[in-house]
Order: sequence, then C-alpha cells, then structure tokens
Amino acid sequence: MSPLLLVAFAAALALVGAPRLAAAGWVARSPRLGVAAWLALSAGVLLSALLAGLTLLLYWDCAHDLAASAWHVCLDALLGRHDHRARAFAVAGLAALLLLGARLGYSATRLYATHRSLRSRLRLLVRAAGTSGAVPGATVVTHPEPAAYLVPGPRLPGRAADIVITSAAVDRLKAEELSAVLAHERGHHEGRHFEATRWMRMLAQAFPRATCFRVGARQVDRLVELCADDTAARTATRLDLARALVALAGSPGPAPDLALDGGDALERMHRLLDPPRPLSRAQRFMVATLCAGGVTTPPLLAVLERTFVAF
Repeated sequence: MSPLLLVAFAAALALVGAPRLAAAGWVARSPRLGVAAWLALSAGVLLSALLAGLTLLLYWDCAHDLAASAWHVCLDALLGRHDHRARAFAVAGLAALLLLGARLGYSATRLYATHRSLRSRLRLLVRAAGTSGAVPGATVVTHPEPAAYLVPGPRLPGRAADIVITSAAVDRLKAEELSAVLAHERGHHEGRHFEATRWMRMLAQAFPRATCFRVGARQVDRLVELCADDTAARTATRLDLARALVALAGSPGPAPDLALDGGDALERMHRLLDPPRPLSRAQRFMVATLCAGGVTTPPLLAVLERTFVAF
C-alpha cells in the first residue's frame, strides 16, 4: 500500500501541483517563496519516487522488525525466501532505485562538467581582457556588447560575488544604473540562486520526460531574477534598475546564466515600475506550510502502513 500511496502523491504533485504552481500569480508577489515552493515540489516528487522503490525493496512480513532487520529483509526478499510476490516487489524496487540513482548521477556529473568548463572559459576571458578597479566590486572585460553577469559557481564562505561587466555596459550606463546592476548580481550571489537553478536543471536533464521538472527549471530561472531585482531595490531605485535592464536587454554579449537581462524582461519591467503588493503574513505561513508538507509527506507515507500494522 505504501508504494502506491507514494506513487499517487508524486503523480499529484507532478500532474496537479506543478501546473497550478506555474500558473499561480502569487509567486510574482513573493518570488523567494515561489522558488522555495518549486524546490519543495521537486524534492517531494523525487523523494516519493525514491521511497516507493525503497519500500518495495524492503518488503517484509509482520514478523520482521524494520529497524533491526532491514538489511536481512532486503536479502530475504531478493532471494525469494518470503514468496514470489515479495521477490517481484524487491526486484522492482531495486531496479527503480538503480535507475533513479543512475539518472541523477549522470545528470549531476554532466551538469558539473558543463559549469566547470564555463567557469574556466569565463575566468580565462577575465584574465585575458579583464581589468579590476575600474568598477568597484566587479571586473570589467573589453567587449563591444553591453552585458553584466555573475560567474556561475556555488557561494563559498568569505568569497565575494564574482561579477563581470563589459566595457560597453560601463560606457552605456549611468553611475546609478551601474550600481543597480551590481546590486542585482550580488542579489544572485547572496540568494544562492546558482544552487537553486542547478538543482532544477539537474532534475530536468535527468528526467527529460517529466514535464514538472522542465517547467520548474524555467520557472526558477524566471523567479531568481525577480528575487535579485527585489534585493537590488533595497539599495538602488527601481527606476534605475529598469533603465539598466532596458539598456542591456537583448545584448548578445558573453553573458551566461544569472545575467542582468535574464528571465522575462517584460514582466520584470512591469514589476519594477509597478511593484506588486506583498503577500500577507497569513499567506506566507500557508505557503510555507504547504512547502513543508510536500517534503515531509513522503516519509510519513512510507511508514504509514507499517505503523498501522504494528498497532
């Protein structure tokens, strides 16, 4: 029963929860919670699938105790010492776990290699054509197209944001607009947006047929830009950031992910010029509760049947 409940919960999140979250208007009012919701939903789907395979593998009868004999239960079930049904369930669970692990491992390795290669190329570009000191907090690279971006990589303790801005952008932007650009990129760094986008892209690459992960990756890419805009608006005016967005939008410069002109530019412009009303405390609490439920429900479902049997 537990595997069926877990599969049903994963299907509900993927087929019902993901489309509703993608169409929700409240995420633009609180993009940080929107990112958290997508991370929780994706974790809930993945955790449900993993636990479904694990509960099939740990198929046991009422005489076994899970805490003391789980390993022996797995071997017993795989060797067919219970019955043919137990063996079939255990083999199916083991196959599911191996498949999920292989897909996740391949996707994570591939994505790590891609980002490592991109960081190496960008740092080589910075060493070859970059000058530091001209713009405090950033490296200026000589390039004919205006662009500003954060070099992709995890946020490490004590390490400042690695921001690159082209010479064309410095020439085109006013001082206030340039400060807004730098604040936006620092917002990406402080919000750990690289980690969030990499997690979603890893799932989208590992399971390309899962629409919820593909949609989630696009939505998180969009929402982290709104989060960085909100962070920049604390130290710069929204009008200056909007002007900088117009100045840099559509430039085919060397900008990778987490660039200033990323996300939906039109949505960002409207949001900067006409800020939406933030969510109330009750609404934030409700969203946070749903996010927590998406992650904690799979483990509860995994032990639900065993708990009832014990009583």
